[in-house]
Formats: sequence, structure tokens, C-alpha cells
Amino acid sequence: MDLVLKRRAIYTGLKPFLNAAEMAPALSMWETEFSSKPNYALANFVTRCCTTDALRRIRTQILSALIAALESPESLLLSDPGSQVGRLTMSDESAREVVLDAKNSIFIALSTQLWAAVDELTEKSIIDFILRNLAHLKLSSEHANSLKDWFINRSTKFPCNFELATLQKLINLNYIALCEYYGPVKADRLLSQATHAVEAEAIQRQFNLHDLL
Repeated sequence: MDLVLKRRAIYTGLKPFLNAAEMAPALSMWETEFSSKPNYALANFVTRCCTTDALRRIRTQILSALIAALESPESLLLSDPGSQVGRLTMSDESAREVVLDAKNSIFIALSTQLWAAVDELTEKSIIDFILRNLAHLKLSSEHANSLKDWFINRSTKFPCNFELATLQKLINLNYIALCEYYGPVKADRLLSQATHAVEAEAIQRQFNLHDLL
């Protein structure tokens, strides 16, 4: 595994646990001190990353996430954050706050409801199906990579406010994947249940939920 791919794996594993201020020095330390060492050295790396009591309490969880990321296929890794050697904080787009409009907020709520209705393995398969078809959305490379990162690690910020047509296509990809795994009858039922679950939020935000469908 080359340096960039390994850095993507380390970034993917750390992202759910470290904030932007913690991430840059952690990646810098990994690149300068641990990138050429065998994987068993990750335990020491994680120990040094856990600089607060809160992080120390989940040290085993962080280590497990890093090992899982290093064993994951490239398609499931977050985009390369670039070398952080010498940087004090992350300064990329993912560290900035995005104020979402109604349609993007409801898209997230609806998608989350759909994924919550299936088992974990099926959810991962649905996400993988969406990622394989992102190219059909004809997004800029920056937006495509940011969206991919969000689908893989939804604890990250949603990258931006996408146009309604893009959100419609994403919901449609969700639906197609559900049809493949469950058939159209159950897929329709799951979509109906998810729509009902977020209907109140859509009304509160004065957004016509069916515009997404």
C-alpha cells in the first residue's frame, strides 16, 4: 500500500474521533514517525493520539477503526487529506461549517430513515451501490469526493447545498438499490415509511417532501 492510500486509510479511521484541530498533528505524526512501520506499531500511535481523557477511554475503538480502514477496499476510504506535516490544524473544506437549506436537510433525514430500516450489511451494500454510480450525477470532482466522504462517514458535515435534481437522483439510487435487495413491493413500503417519518420535519421547514421523490 503506497503512502497516499495508507494516509487515506488512517484519515478514514481517525475521522469519527478527532476534530480538525486534533487531526492535523495526528496525521503529521503518523506520516513522519509511523508510516513506514508495521501495523502493530499503530497501538503506540493511537496511544500518542489520545491526548484527552475522552479519547483515552475509546482508545481500543480508535485502534479497531484504524485496522478496519487499512483492510478496507480503496472505494470505501475517504479522500486524501494531503500531507499535514508541519500544519497545526486542518484547513480543508470539511472543517468548515455548512448551513444546509430545507431540501438538503430533508434529504439527509429521509436517507437516514431509509438506511435505519435495513440491516447493517444491506446498508453498506446500498452505500456502495450509490458510490459506484456517483459519476452519473456529473458533479465536480471536489463535490463528488466530499459527497463520497459523507456517504462513507456520515459523522462528517454534509459538504454543501446540492441542487434539487442531484438530491432526487441520490434518492432514486437509494430506491434502485432497495429494489435490488428487497424487490419493488418492500422497497415501496420502506420508502413510504421513511417518507412518513420525516413528513413533520418537512412541514416545519416548509418543504414539499415529495419534490425529492
